[in-house]
Amino acid sequence: MFSGKVKFLIDENQAKVKLLSTKVGQNMTPEKRAEHLIPFTQTTILKDQMLNLVEENEGVNIILKQSNRGIKKDKFSAFEYGMYYIKQIEDKGKKKKSRNISDMIFWSGQ
Repeated sequence: MFSGKVKFLIDENQAKVKLLSTKVGQNMTPEKRAEHLIPFTQTTILKDQMLNLVEENEGVNIILKQSNRGIKKDKFSAFEYGMYYIKQIEDKGKKKKSRNISDMIFWSGQ
């Protein structure tokens, strides 16, 4: 995340202001507006959960603990698992295929 490769959506309040500043947003029903803002709301919850974490080091392990037990960290955990999965796919694509020298040798039948 520190490298800037991950970009988050804007805050839900900013998204709501932008949506209501358009004619389309003004004409939406409250249900449609709420449905449209779901990704922004989820991002706000994720950011709140991330801000609630405190880092503790145990040897080489980094442990993230909640500073306030009232705020869960389930969305953050899901986010981290997703990032790990994406990294695995990227690394798999970057690996060079190992070549066997015997596949490149042509034998003549003489």
